[in-house]
Amino acid sequence: MKNWTRKEFLKTTVVGAGAAIVAGQTRLYGQTAPAAGSANGDIRVAVVGINAQGAGHIKTYYDMKGTRLVALCDVDSAVLAKRVSETEAKGIKVTAYTDYRKLLEDKNIDAVVLASPNHQHSLQTIWGLQAGKDVYVEKPLSHNVWEGRQAVEATKKYTKNIVQAGTQNRSSDDIKEAIAFVRSGKLGKIQWARALCYKQRDSIGKTTGPQAVPASIDYDLWTGPAPLTAPRRNGPKGSVHYDWHWFWNYGGGDITNQGIHQMDVARWFLGEPGLPPNVMSFGGRFGYLDDAETPNTLISVLGYEKAPLIFEVRGLPMKAGMRAMDRYKGAAVGVVVQCEGGHLQISENGTVVIYDASNTVIQKLAKNTLGEHRANFVKAMQTRKVVNGLVAEAHYSSALCHLANVSYLIGAEKSNATLADAIKSDKNTTDSFARMLEHLKANNVDADTTKTVVGPLLKIDAANERFVGSEKEIVAAANKNHLLKRVGRGAFAIPVIKKDMVAAS
Repeated sequence: MKNWTRKEFLKTTVVGAGAAIVAGQTRLYGQTAPAAGSANGDIRVAVVGINAQGAGHIKTYYDMKGTRLVALCDVDSAVLAKRVSETEAKGIKVTAYTDYRKLLEDKNIDAVVLASPNHQHSLQTIWGLQAGKDVYVEKPLSHNVWEGRQAVEATKKYTKNIVQAGTQNRSSDDIKEAIAFVRSGKLGKIQWARALCYKQRDSIGKTTGPQAVPASIDYDLWTGPAPLTAPRRNGPKGSVHYDWHWFWNYGGGDITNQGIHQMDVARWFLGEPGLPPNVMSFGGRFGYLDDAETPNTLISVLGYEKAPLIFEVRGLPMKAGMRAMDRYKGAAVGVVVQCEGGHLQISENGTVVIYDASNTVIQKLAKNTLGEHRANFVKAMQTRKVVNGLVAEAHYSSALCHLANVSYLIGAEKSNATLADAIKSDKNTTDSFARMLEHLKANNVDADTTKTVVGPLLKIDAANERFVGSEKEIVAAANKNHLLKRVGRGAFAIPVIKKDMVAAS
């Protein structure tokens, strides 16, 4: 097999100075007072991005008490027509939009629920606030650190409206109880937290060049703030939908797709209010050669001072030819928090099992209240106070994913023997790496000859959300990476709510 090279990874990472657009050119709306609601007092909701996750949101608002579904928006007219037909079959009449900006002009909409692709989240959140709408934005909050900060600052500026992020574990009563248990000291201090995303991802196939965009999709609108380039994928989901997750212009692989949930839970347990002092990542796209860019195998170490947060992505199965995935201390997609006197295993659905030092179960927490997150958004709109899914918390957890990816993107291919020697002094990283090698061998990847992309250990200026350090060339490359900052494109430039505190390197 052939790994992606550093040169190939870096092709899409530089944002030219000519792309910078002043904020005044992109502010389309003036802030207005919150809409009064419909005649019967219901909150009038529009769902934006309705092909996948958005379809679930639509169903939520079919009968959510205190709300009324009034509009749908998608850049794919075929998807839009399908969802409108489905809602009409339920006896619900909605207004259909392909352009989100036109939807925001509708005074009969009080709130927008954003389930569009990742690269649209921050921009659409800010525009929603500027238009006087309440906003629910799916995870991750951002596609890059800088635009996430602009979204946070927008919530501080446009205070008449609220934003709740779709980090749904924040509504888990089980996790809240488990965190209180840990902080009581009954298990001693936390030694480390491992967030896991072992989720099978098959090859998306190999194309011979740019692919055609379906006639039903307004590709300029779909692309939004990203560079306007023809799609280079055409798997079972087509040339545009879903597989954008595996391309750096729009997604960030599974660490930002599924993994943002587990990253958020791990940071929550650690009690860390912001970014860590440093980050390092290594991995690759192993087992097949396809069009996708992001790694299907990744280990990221976020060096918080109290205890490290280690993230592990695996897209290959337990063994070649199988569908089952590996598990670590019982978790495949979840979080393991190791303490001095035991550990906790937090599952994908937010339930928790607590073990003592002898691996005996102390307690099981299984109220499973993640499903209340959308209802909590309605409560937040009614009370004008967000309790679960604060945008600032979503920003930091999303930023961790982006910072980890930056280290990977500016890395270089090295032999696994070289990598083993470089990390030998850190037992947690060494443990993750050793298990990764066994995983690759089980999938017929020759770990002795196959190289791994190894990113540098990057120091982080947490206050200014940028990289620092004495290795000027590496720091400059990291700070120029588009996952740290990308200003957007033309009419889709990100509104600048807060200027950079420090000039770019």
